[in-house]
Amino acid sequence: MADFEKLSESNRNKAIEDFRKAQSASVLEVADQGLLTLANLVEGGAIDISPNFQRRDRWNPEKQSLLIESFLSNIPVPPVFLAEDSAKPGTYAVIDGKQRLTSIALFFQDDLVLRGLERLPLLNGLKYSQLPIEIRNALGMKSLRTTTLLRQSNPDLKHEVFLRLNTGGEILNTQEIRNVAYRGPLNDLVYELGQSEFLRQQFKVIPPSSPGYRQMVDAEYVLRFLALANSWKSFRGDLRGAMDEFMSNNRFATPEKIESYKQQFNSCIIAAEAIWQERAFKRPGRDQALAGLYDAQMIALHEVGHANHEILVRRRSEVVRATDALFNKPSFDEAVRIGTNTPGRLYSRVTEMSQQLNRFLDGAS
Repeated sequence: MADFEKLSESNRNKAIEDFRKAQSASVLEVADQGLLTLANLVEGGAIDISPNFQRRDRWNPEKQSLLIESFLSNIPVPPVFLAEDSAKPGTYAVIDGKQRLTSIALFFQDDLVLRGLERLPLLNGLKYSQLPIEIRNALGMKSLRTTTLLRQSNPDLKHEVFLRLNTGGEILNTQEIRNVAYRGPLNDLVYELGQSEFLRQQFKVIPPSSPGYRQMVDAEYVLRFLALANSWKSFRGDLRGAMDEFMSNNRFATPEKIESYKQQFNSCIIAAEAIWQERAFKRPGRDQALAGLYDAQMIALHEVGHANHEILVRRRSEVVRATDALFNKPSFDEAVRIGTNTPGRLYSRVTEMSQQLNRFLDGAS
């Protein structure tokens, strides 16, 4: 380890200056807030439990109930971290503690029925309003430590704090990390497009509690298409890297570029629904959507161009039969199911699907 005193005077001064800047960038307030107060702040909207950099709800009712039991049993509960909105003083976003605050608010709003309690099993099946008054009063007096990043702090600091706090406990998946690391117009678009009812239907992403929804699968499939649609021929085999690179390079894309990406995705997902309907992205006779077939159909639709989609829709019965026939070729079947993130498999499935679609466009007017 380098001896600080051996550094040049300019580097020593810079280290001290960096320390001072880091100190001044964060203005904190620490307080113990009553549970009733926190529940009311969440219900009234003063605390935003779903800022755009946050993960989606993950706790089931059993885990939410165990949190309430922890308060009733005097078991320590980790503090929550908030960030004051610089544009709206007195309103706060949750940096860490979304699941805890959601559980508290649901319980005090009578929207959570206790279940799975281990220390207080006789309370199972009860809502807040059904508890004995003695227990309700005691619970209302409980508090939770809150650390608030005040609005005078560096605006980007809350995102850094969020990432650092979430390196332990329930680790963020790759899409959740992108949602924080690449916030901006493109990220907003990805989540807007992810609300496609058809996309969610095909991949069984059911708000608000399905695993796919909690893990942001819908947003990841949108990004998958955008990242590969114009670069599938040069794909190197690192899908996660390709999506990260696309987000990084286009994070602050122009409004015109953002609109172009929006039109590309919407054009292809609408065409996929119109052509393959409930069978889109699924093998013949199966009800499980495949990521590889999603690539093949969506990117092939992008390749043939929006102007040709209506022709394919008119001939949808023929297109569906031709798609089914592709699965008689072992090369295509394997390309959509096995080792799907290799360059060769991606190139193969998109090329074969594109060739099949182009058969219905040759000579069409």
